[in-house]
Amino acid sequence: MSGTSRVGAGPVPGDLLLHPAPLGTAAVIVFNDLWLKVHWAGWVSGKLSDLAICFLLPVTLAAAVEWMAWTAHRPWRAGASVRWGACALAAAYFTALQLSPVAARIHVAVLEAVVPGTRFAVTPDPTDLVALLAIPLAWCYLATRRSTFPR
Repeated sequence: MSGTSRVGAGPVPGDLLLHPAPLGTAAVIVFNDLWLKVHWAGWVSGKLSDLAICFLLPVTLAAAVEWMAWTAHRPWRAGASVRWGACALAAAYFTALQLSPVAARIHVAVLEAVVPGTRFAVTPDPTDLVALLAIPLAWCYLATRRSTFPR
């Protein structure tokens, strides 16, 4: 078997997302957006998705970087610089959405272009910035996912 074979090679890119923490977080987002906000709209259901998104976004960004490296046949795990970058980018993006109506409109326009026929809404709300507290949790989660990929 050649050294470039991916079958049975151990961890694969994206496995950062295949762990109970990010999977559970994604389930919380779906449950909250499709059921809880419909049946029990309020402050808690509003902030719950924000907290989950602030955890899941940096993890997803780090997984995307790993996947891009893997597809370029340079497999490696997200190191400290990728963790910091993913967390900083997620924090900046979420902050822009909560403080800038223009950023929120652009975000909605992109989502609606990607998923035609679906209506999205983002209401900037500075109090949602409390959800940024989930980003250090994402950083800690990423730091615990040790590499077994060659460097």
